[in-house]
Amino acid sequence: MQNPLEITFHDMHQNATIETIIQEKFEKIKTISPDVTKCHVSLEKLSKHHQSGNTSCARLDLKVPHFEDIFINEKCVEGEGPLITAVNKIFKRGQILLREEIKRRQDSHRVARPGKYSVEEKIEEDDEDFDLT
Repeated sequence: MQNPLEITFHDMHQNATIETIIQEKFEKIKTISPDVTKCHVSLEKLSKHHQSGNTSCARLDLKVPHFEDIFINEKCVEGEGPLITAVNKIFKRGQILLREEIKRRQDSHRVARPGKYSVEEKIEEDDEDFDLT
Protein backbone atom coordinates (compact mmCIF):
# COMPACT_ATOMS: atom_id res chain seq x y z
CA MET A 1 0.00 0.00 0.00
CA GLN A 2 1.33 3.41 -0.95
CA ASN A 3 0.50 5.45 2.17
CA PRO A 4 -1.13 3.50 4.99
CA LEU A 5 -0.88 6.41 7.46
CA GLU A 6 -4.07 8.32 8.23
CA ILE A 7 -4.33 11.14 10.77
CA THR A 8 -7.72 12.51 11.75
CA PHE A 9 -8.67 15.28 14.16
CA HIS A 10 -12.20 15.20 15.60
CA ASP A 11 -13.47 18.44 17.15
CA MET A 12 -9.89 19.74 17.28
CA HIS A 13 -7.78 22.03 15.17
CA GLN A 14 -5.08 20.37 13.10
CA ASN A 15 -1.64 20.74 14.60
CA ALA A 16 1.41 20.53 12.33
CA THR A 17 3.84 19.61 15.11
CA ILE A 18 1.70 16.68 16.24
CA GLU A 19 1.36 15.52 12.63
CA THR A 20 5.14 15.54 12.13
CA ILE A 21 5.64 13.61 15.39
CA ILE A 22 3.09 11.02 14.24
CA GLN A 23 4.85 10.68 10.88
CA GLU A 24 8.23 10.20 12.59
CA LYS A 25 6.80 7.57 14.93
CA PHE A 26 5.15 5.81 11.98
CA GLU A 27 8.53 5.59 10.22
CA LYS A 28 9.92 3.83 13.31
CA ILE A 29 7.01 1.38 13.17
CA LYS A 30 7.79 0.73 9.51
CA THR A 31 11.40 -0.16 10.40
CA ILE A 32 10.08 -2.83 12.77
CA SER A 33 7.55 -4.21 10.30
CA PRO A 34 7.70 -2.76 6.77
CA ASP A 35 4.50 -4.48 5.62
CA VAL A 36 2.09 -2.33 7.65
CA THR A 37 -1.19 -2.11 5.75
CA LYS A 38 -2.96 0.45 7.93
CA CYS A 39 -1.98 2.96 10.56
CA HIS A 40 -4.81 5.26 11.62
CA VAL A 41 -4.21 7.82 14.35
CA SER A 42 -7.32 9.53 15.62
CA LEU A 43 -7.12 12.55 17.92
CA GLU A 44 -10.39 13.72 19.36
CA LYS A 45 -11.78 16.05 21.96
CA LEU A 46 -14.01 14.03 24.28
CA SER A 47 -15.73 16.75 26.30
CA LYS A 48 -16.93 19.71 24.25
CA HIS A 49 -18.91 21.78 26.73
CA HIS A 50 -16.50 22.19 29.63
CA GLN A 51 -14.84 25.52 30.31
CA SER A 52 -11.73 23.84 31.68
CA GLY A 53 -10.47 20.32 32.16
CA ASN A 54 -11.47 19.14 28.72
CA THR A 55 -10.20 15.67 27.94
CA SER A 56 -8.80 14.42 24.68
CA CYS A 57 -8.12 10.96 23.38
CA ALA A 58 -5.39 9.61 21.11
CA ARG A 59 -6.13 6.31 19.39
CA LEU A 60 -3.85 4.12 17.30
CA ASP A 61 -5.21 1.43 14.95
CA LEU A 62 -2.40 -0.63 13.47
CA LYS A 63 -2.88 -3.49 11.02
CA VAL A 64 -0.16 -5.82 9.79
CA PRO A 65 -0.88 -8.89 7.61
CA HIS A 66 -1.03 -12.20 9.47
CA PHE A 67 -0.81 -10.44 12.87
CA GLU A 68 -3.49 -9.50 15.34
CA ASP A 69 -4.83 -5.96 14.95
CA ILE A 70 -3.43 -3.49 17.47
CA PHE A 71 -5.76 -0.89 19.03
CA ILE A 72 -4.47 1.48 21.68
CA ASN A 73 -6.25 4.38 23.44
CA GLU A 74 -4.72 7.05 25.64
CA LYS A 75 -6.72 9.79 27.35
CA CYS A 76 -5.17 13.10 28.33
CA VAL A 77 -5.98 16.68 29.20
CA GLU A 78 -6.60 18.92 26.20
CA GLY A 79 -3.53 20.82 25.08
CA GLU A 80 -0.56 20.36 22.78
CA GLY A 81 1.89 19.10 25.44
CA PRO A 82 -0.32 16.37 26.93
CA LEU A 83 -1.47 15.33 23.45
CA ILE A 84 2.14 14.89 22.29
CA THR A 85 2.80 12.77 25.38
CA ALA A 86 -0.27 10.64 24.62
CA VAL A 87 0.87 10.17 21.00
CA ASN A 88 4.31 9.09 22.20
CA LYS A 89 2.75 6.61 24.63
CA ILE A 90 0.46 4.97 22.08
CA PHE A 91 3.27 4.55 19.57
CA LYS A 92 5.60 3.18 22.26
CA ARG A 93 2.99 0.59 23.26
CA GLY A 94 2.35 -0.18 19.59
CA GLN A 95 6.05 -0.85 19.01
CA ILE A 96 6.21 -3.12 22.06
CA LEU A 97 3.15 -5.11 20.98
CA LEU A 98 4.43 -5.41 17.42
CA ARG A 99 7.83 -6.67 18.60
CA GLU A 100 6.15 -9.17 20.92
CA GLU A 101 3.98 -10.45 18.07
CA ILE A 102 7.01 -10.80 15.77
CA LYS A 103 8.93 -12.66 18.50
CA ARG A 104 5.95 -14.93 19.16
CA ARG A 105 5.75 -15.79 15.47
CA GLN A 106 9.48 -16.47 15.25
CA ASP A 107 9.34 -18.73 18.31
CA SER A 108 6.39 -20.70 16.92
CA HIS A 109 8.22 -21.31 13.62
CA ARG A 110 11.37 -22.64 15.24
CA VAL A 111 11.96 -26.34 14.77
CA ALA A 112 14.23 -28.43 16.95
CA ARG A 113 17.32 -29.40 15.03
CA PRO A 114 17.98 -33.11 14.75
CA GLY A 115 21.18 -34.42 16.29
CA LYS A 116 24.08 -35.91 14.38
CA TYR A 117 22.03 -38.95 13.44
CA SER A 118 18.41 -39.39 12.73
CA VAL A 119 16.50 -41.74 15.02
CA GLU A 120 16.33 -44.57 12.44
CA GLU A 121 20.09 -44.50 11.73
CA LYS A 122 20.86 -44.63 15.45
CA ILE A 123 18.61 -47.68 15.94
CA GLU A 124 20.30 -49.53 13.06
CA GLU A 125 23.76 -48.81 14.50
CA ASP A 126 22.67 -50.05 17.92
CA ASP A 127 21.39 -53.28 16.36
CA GLU A 128 24.76 -53.92 14.70
CA ASP A 129 26.56 -53.58 18.04
CA PHE A 130 24.49 -56.37 19.59
CA ASP A 131 24.92 -59.36 17.33
CA LEU A 132 22.50 -62.02 18.58
CA THR A 133 24.01 -64.93 16.59
